[in-house]
Amino acid sequence: MSIADWYIAQFRDTLGEPLRASDGIPDSENDDQLGSRRIPTALRDYYRVAGNHWLNTNHNHLRPLSALETVDGYTIFMDENQVIVQWALRNSDREQDDPIVYQGQLTNSTHEWHPERYSFSRFIIAMWRWTLTGEDPE
Repeated sequence: MSIADWYIAQFRDTLGEPLRASDGIPDSENDDQLGSRRIPTALRDYYRVAGNHWLNTNHNHLRPLSALETVDGYTIFMDENQVIVQWALRNSDREQDDPIVYQGQLTNSTHEWHPERYSFSRFIIAMWRWTLTGEDPE
């Protein structure tokens, strides 16, 4: 099963309804927003199948591809709802299909980065399950 197909199945199982075509962002739009920047397959596939889904901005905020920001060698893709924490992928991992997510906390005008338990694909689905249910996935 591809990462994109896995996302589709996870959204269906989590929300009880399938993703619609309008929930995703076409590759051509993603390419326009990214320009020459490269991102991992798991991140690209997520935007393609669910980048416009309401869940992406319901609590914590998935950034549009055009707003991805590189700080200290990490590309920030999501902001916590109070912007105390940000989530990113390490730039040195961008050639991996599904790299580990890092949480960054701003301390003394610099980020302190710590690895999360999950790769991007697992992290994003765990985040949305937590948003919907309040349960911390194992």
